[in-house]
Amino acid sequence: MLHGFSPKQLRSKKLVIALMVITIIITVAAFFSQMLWGRVCVEPSISIEKMNLEVVPLYGLLEVDLNVTANFKNPFNPEEVDVRAVFTSPSNRIITVPAFYYQEYNRGFTGGQEKLTPIGKPYWKVRFTPQETGEYKFHAELEDEGKTITTGELKFSVVSSDSHGFVRISNKDPRYFRFDDNSSRFFIGHDVCWFSSKGTYDYDEWFSSMSSNGETITRIWMAPWAFGIEWKKLGKYDMTEAWRLDYVLNKAKAKGIYVLLCLMNHGQLQAKEITAQWKDNPYNSANKGPIAKPEDFWTSKAAIDLFKKRLRYIVARWGYSTNILAWELWNEVELTDNYDFGTVAKWHTEMAQYIRQIDPYKHLITTSSDPKFGSLNSIDFLTVHRYGPTGFLDIGDAVHDMLSSLIQRYRKPVLLSEFGADWRWFGDSYTNKDTEGIQIHNGIWSSIHSGSASSAMLWWWDSYIHPNNLYHHFKALSRYLQGIKPDEAGFRPLEAKLIMPQNISVEDLCDVTVYPGLGWAKPETNRFTVDPYGNVPNVSQLSAYVQGRYHPELRNNPVFTVDFPFGGEAVIHVNSVANSGAVMKIYVDGSTARTVELEDRDGKNDGSANEYNLDVTVPVPVGKHTVAVDNAGNDWFTIDYVKFTDAALKIGRTRVIGLSNGTFALVWIQNKEHTWWNAVNGIPTETLRKVNIELLGFQNGKYTLEWWDTYTGETVKQETFDVTEGSIFVTVENLDKDISLKIEKLT
Repeated sequence: MLHGFSPKQLRSKKLVIALMVITIIITVAAFFSQMLWGRVCVEPSISIEKMNLEVVPLYGLLEVDLNVTANFKNPFNPEEVDVRAVFTSPSNRIITVPAFYYQEYNRGFTGGQEKLTPIGKPYWKVRFTPQETGEYKFHAELEDEGKTITTGELKFSVVSSDSHGFVRISNKDPRYFRFDDNSSRFFIGHDVCWFSSKGTYDYDEWFSSMSSNGETITRIWMAPWAFGIEWKKLGKYDMTEAWRLDYVLNKAKAKGIYVLLCLMNHGQLQAKEITAQWKDNPYNSANKGPIAKPEDFWTSKAAIDLFKKRLRYIVARWGYSTNILAWELWNEVELTDNYDFGTVAKWHTEMAQYIRQIDPYKHLITTSSDPKFGSLNSIDFLTVHRYGPTGFLDIGDAVHDMLSSLIQRYRKPVLLSEFGADWRWFGDSYTNKDTEGIQIHNGIWSSIHSGSASSAMLWWWDSYIHPNNLYHHFKALSRYLQGIKPDEAGFRPLEAKLIMPQNISVEDLCDVTVYPGLGWAKPETNRFTVDPYGNVPNVSQLSAYVQGRYHPELRNNPVFTVDFPFGGEAVIHVNSVANSGAVMKIYVDGSTARTVELEDRDGKNDGSANEYNLDVTVPVPVGKHTVAVDNAGNDWFTIDYVKFTDAALKIGRTRVIGLSNGTFALVWIQNKEHTWWNAVNGIPTETLRKVNIELLGFQNGKYTLEWWDTYTGETVKQETFDVTEGSIFVTVENLDKDISLKIEKLT
């Protein structure tokens, strides 16, 4: 018992001690709560700190800085703290735009590297693009711990501008794009997906070169090593990479370049491939993420919720940009582990629906590169990829066959958003051997004349295009297409016919070389007919892999029908063989003509390794015959081409493709032998003389015809003539590479 205190004093003293203990407990708890959760309870508040403009151009940027005090541990989690702005347009449309957490940086360059230095403390921003002229009003809102706090209302005015607005699918022709101001164009460009150690300084160089050569489209990845905001820590976004993307998108706008912004790449969900990044993925349960296997990403509720939060931040920060042509959800999603189209398509549909809910500007949405995504209504347009060397030796033909068939099938824009002569970035790549850029040239001219809304987009930007200064290829095409509004033209594939010479002799004939157009996939057809001009429809379904017993699911080996006016040979050029070996069987009219044992020689199991480099030849008599190439062995062998000697008219080496509406036409005429493959292998291109061509399907009347040099982008000749029976006849005196025609009705 305590002495010296009366019972009343004792009770009072005990009360004081109890209160002191409680106070200490609360203080300690608050301290540890702050240490544990990184915050203390504060009175939430929000105010508008600054507006960048009070008069905003139509489709220009209004940027609002906010002063926010709130209780949150993670500013990137809208479930903890939700900051937004609510705009009322002149037509009384309500637009809610989420704010985003932002850190300013200063950019510097030392020792060959970019260095970003933070400026001040992070704060909240809102970016908004007005789509109407007139007076807007807006306020900001903070939702924190169940309370919603609102700022006072501010106003700004929007005046007309020369901006085209956002990119849409044309309502006049769904195969092409249009802008909000109803203008349209063909896009021209190539990929520049990430930077080197120079960071954003790379884009200063690249975009300047691209813009000065007429390029208007590119592609950027939000990759783990560049521009990716959620790789170092799950749910916490990298402010340095976000700032870099700010800078690059601003630079793109200044240079008139539109961006396919790719949000995810296949390596993030690959565990064993050469491009695998799953080991470091923050979604991986080994890194305290929510999923144990890559394929769980598509179905895990926790992973889906986390990704939607990232999408919300992306839309909040960059949705304002009219120069983002589309959100590209994935790069080459079909290469992710245990890919199942149905499961992945369902995920894409859910993400596309969510983006359309939160994106007030309704950017287009795409993904790459499984062509089956063209069937989804949630995917606005299709982007596909194509690489050689296997199946891509004649890029002009392969691109045309691929794009024209997909555009016809899906009736939406189809872009070849990655291509190249060789997929390999290591070893003795064919890409770098093509120093002239023939692969670029043939790819971009073929794609436009096949009905694509954009030129094909070459991949190798930093190791090939820029160091070899190959931008001039884009400039020529840009000049040729200037002023054309493709969605208003009503284009259809051009009808053209090569005019056959009289009294054919063997001197009028040439070999037909058929290059595979398919890689590791099952061909939809195995029947190929060579016409008298050497054309082979559906060559995109000729696989470079001739399959044996091990892959019955891919086996559909080719059968050719060929007419030999004076007899000839079938030559099959073998590249490489699988580790288990193969047995080539060649049949003529169903009878065995030759059998060749193909043993593994190099152990690489690489279809492009040029392991054999072997011509296998069989004679074929005069007349029409079938030639089948089969495999009686265990595993695959690859072919570079199949050649039929003296099987077509020499004039058939002319490729004529184009677009026409009956009064206006774009025509590309190419010598089929002028390919990157022939160039890097020293195979000369024989100039074709006096090629006579009939162009069909034109209205009668007076026309101008412009002959365009496809390397300078200049007209070399102009003619005026009358069409009286629906056809235009042209003669190309000397065709060594290619030439283009622009035809327009005057009356």
